[in-house]
Amino acid sequence: MHYGDNKPKYKRWAIYCALLAIAVLLQNSMGGILDFFGARVFLSIPLCVAIAMFEREVPAAVFGVFAGALWDVSSGVDGFNALVLMVICAVSSLFISHLMRNNIITSFVLGAGGIASYELVYFVTRFWGSGNPVRQIFSFYLPSLLVTLVFVPLCYMVVKSVYNSYRIAE
Repeated sequence: MHYGDNKPKYKRWAIYCALLAIAVLLQNSMGGILDFFGARVFLSIPLCVAIAMFEREVPAAVFGVFAGALWDVSSGVDGFNALVLMVICAVSSLFISHLMRNNIITSFVLGAGGIASYELVYFVTRFWGSGNPVRQIFSFYLPSLLVTLVFVPLCYMVVKSVYNSYRIAE
């Protein structure tokens, strides 16, 4: 493969964008396709983290902004999701680049950390001081974290297969 032949990378990125759009559509659908007993599955977070594990820091941050912007548009939020997902993706990519190995266990660790970070920042910035915070944590946020963790290995395996299918030979 000669220098400048980036078609596999662009195909991979197009597939990632389609997967992120589907994930945001599923998690924000009106019928509650991914809602289980009052807990909500935040499918775009583990998918963004999985993508960030296979891409460099800047593309990972861009995919985080893309997914967050789609999430913001579909939920009517003011850019919060784009900013938080950008940071989560950039940090996940940095961890894989410099500290961790890229495998299913680290995807679970980074996925859990990303979901917990998102929920903590969302809770502190949006709902701190309103109602009973302990009740909100145990009735919505903790169950949502646990239900979303089920999808982390699936997201990792899908992204890994896409990455391996469209990898540029080095």
